[in-house]
Amino acid sequence: MRGKLRVRLLLVVWAVVSGSVVISGLVLSCAASFGALGACALLAGACAGAFVSELSVRWFDESVRPLTDAARRMQDGDLSVRARVGKSEDVGQLGAAFDQLAGSFSRTVGELRGERDLVSRILDGMQEGVLLLDKEGKVALMNPALREMLLISADVIGQPLLEVVRHAELKELLDKARTTKSTCSGEVELGGLKPRRLLVRGTAFTQHAGGLLAVFFDVTDIRRLESLRRDFVANVSHELRTPVTAVLSAAETLDIALEKDPEGARRFLGIIERNAARLQGLIEDLLDLSRIESRELKLRPERFGFEPFALHLVGLFRDRADKKRIVIRLECPAGDALELELDRRALEQVLTNLVDNAVKYCAEGSTVVLRGERSESGTRLLVEDDGPGIEDKHMVRLFERFYRVDAGRSREMGGTGLGLSICKHLVEAMGGSIHVRSAVGKGTTFEVRFPDMGGRTRDRASSPSASEDAAA
Repeated sequence: MRGKLRVRLLLVVWAVVSGSVVISGLVLSCAASFGALGACALLAGACAGAFVSELSVRWFDESVRPLTDAARRMQDGDLSVRARVGKSEDVGQLGAAFDQLAGSFSRTVGELRGERDLVSRILDGMQEGVLLLDKEGKVALMNPALREMLLISADVIGQPLLEVVRHAELKELLDKARTTKSTCSGEVELGGLKPRRLLVRGTAFTQHAGGLLAVFFDVTDIRRLESLRRDFVANVSHELRTPVTAVLSAAETLDIALEKDPEGARRFLGIIERNAARLQGLIEDLLDLSRIESRELKLRPERFGFEPFALHLVGLFRDRADKKRIVIRLECPAGDALELELDRRALEQVLTNLVDNAVKYCAEGSTVVLRGERSESGTRLLVEDDGPGIEDKHMVRLFERFYRVDAGRSREMGGTGLGLSICKHLVEAMGGSIHVRSAVGKGTTFEVRFPDMGGRTRDRASSPSASEDAAA
């Protein structure tokens, strides 16, 4: 209504102005004596025109001001603002179009923000590192995974790549991808506090000249496992070759010596028997490891007393210990019957191996102690000896497969090099942990810990560390 009134008033004023101009023209054309009257008519027309122009400007400003204010607020970031000009207003259609444009723009910006947040969450959740370089070779984006790989905590956005990562091979690989406009991949070694081996795939953007995306995969553990697997195959081949060669040589010589040297034939027969037993022990240990790592070994925990169990275990080594004048002593908590809830056969295999090693490598007159005791965190089982001890350089690799402190002496005594590795895997499969302390000339102590009296036994075949050391 207000807009129509304005239009009518403007039409009336413009009619008056037009009439004044027409009359002035007629008067000037009819008689010169009416010059004063014509001048008055022209002056009245000019005044009316000025008044109408001022009024029109004010009305137009008042109509357009809501649109101007809304546009400024949108420029400042308020996308929820609307002009809300009535359709009856002079600029009603323009206001409605402006509000539709603002709504569409707000929805588009909301969708873009949602996509941006989604991409940001994806990049933050990725285990792979992502690096985006602009056309000048400066860092445009780096996700948290890559920051962790490279141990970068500072803000590196906008910095050249070489200032962020000083690695010539990495730069050559990415420059090659940028130059050839294709995907290039390769592995790089990173040193420092946290050495890493990374597989890098760089892809140049064809639509954005100079831009480049690089994805980093941490293959450190994979390469380490591959190395362990190669070492495992090489060690097995070496361990099998020695007794097999001895058996074949002794069998060939035995065939010749049967008729000419019966005493020599018996010696060669003993060689065959010893090496066959060694092969059998090696194969059984390999099968045990295979069952643990393939989860075929199912642990069955049961509650039993430690003292009768340990007495039986010590009795198995009594004759061997007496021959070397080694004292085997069992120590249990006084007046407190120590009970365990573990897989009996698995625990027997662990302690048998530890006591056997102590008796095997201790000199005559030594002492071996098997002790069970309670602790604040659970149960501790210890095998202690006052033998020759182990040097510090061997402690880190003591539980690796086929690792021997004294390779020649171990093979001479029938060791396969797998016993301690089996012990470690079995203990961890039962929910415990195994540790070793040793000093050269003062003896060695193996400590097996089980939390909550060993009651937290897990029915699984292998622990995480077992799977990491797998050498299939």
